[in-house]
Amino acid sequence: MTRFVGVGILFVFVLGISSSRRPVEANVATQSSRDLLPEGGVIIVSASDGYSWRVWHGGKIEFSYDSSHTWEVQKSGVTTDLLAGASPSGKVCWVVGKAGTVLLTTDKGKHWKELSSPTKEDLVGAYAEDAKRASVWTASRKQSFETNDGGVTWTTNAEK
Repeated sequence: MTRFVGVGILFVFVLGISSSRRPVEANVATQSSRDLLPEGGVIIVSASDGYSWRVWHGGKIEFSYDSSHTWEVQKSGVTTDLLAGASPSGKVCWVVGKAGTVLLTTDKGKHWKELSSPTKEDLVGAYAEDAKRASVWTASRKQSFETNDGGVTWTTNAEK
């Protein structure tokens, strides 16, 4: 699987899922068909070697510490369809989904926290620098939001 790591920046796989199970948007890295699972899940590869998450419909999250060879189910605390995410380190992962769902873990997924959402619309993309700074966006990309305090508050990004 391709990985990109920049200085102080993370690697992100970001993908929304439409009813046809195709990518809606990709962020920093080029999304490949290998990242979209046939059952509708999405793989989020961490900037740390070997760590990744899979997100699914119904709030299902799985974690791998060995380059996606084995998977462990984690409790997300939600039943909403999860569509995309970003992982700047092996401990931190942001996940977004339908109805404005935003989740964050800072301990490799032992605990997932549902954050206040900046919108009720489906969120299909995420980019994160760390556990405090992240951006999320809707399918149309007409709405995007950023946080600098771990999702406590969100600001709307101006349309460019």
